[in-house]
Amino acid sequence: MTYAAWGPRHRVTTVEPGKLDFFTVTLVEGRMAALDTVMDYEVALERAREFHRDNPCQIKVLPMAGEELRNYLGIELPKTKRPMTEDERGMVQDRLVGILRNSNDADARADALNLLSELGMVVL
Repeated sequence: MTYAAWGPRHRVTTVEPGKLDFFTVTLVEGRMAALDTVMDYEVALERAREFHRDNPCQIKVLPMAGEELRNYLGIELPKTKRPMTEDERGMVQDRLVGILRNSNDADARADALNLLSELGMVVL
């Protein structure tokens, strides 16, 4: 039996982001070319299509949840918890406030507000 591909060899492939996806990974010929937030999914997809027009190759734009990205990158969480640094805390706060201001997804906004509350950054 021989294998026959269903589509052209060189194409841009993607799936729509799900509720738990926070990141968008762009792979060119299987190698990571870009890492974006899921809020920039459309930008990442358009960037991939523009690159593909001039450089026919296999490109995949993949939305990923945090755990999936950690597994893909081989990042293991520390066994013991450590407090966030001020820089990390500021980055988390900026991202969550960005979701509150810019996301059209009510679930994402509710989750961001809940996390800000749990971190003591917002009092409800």
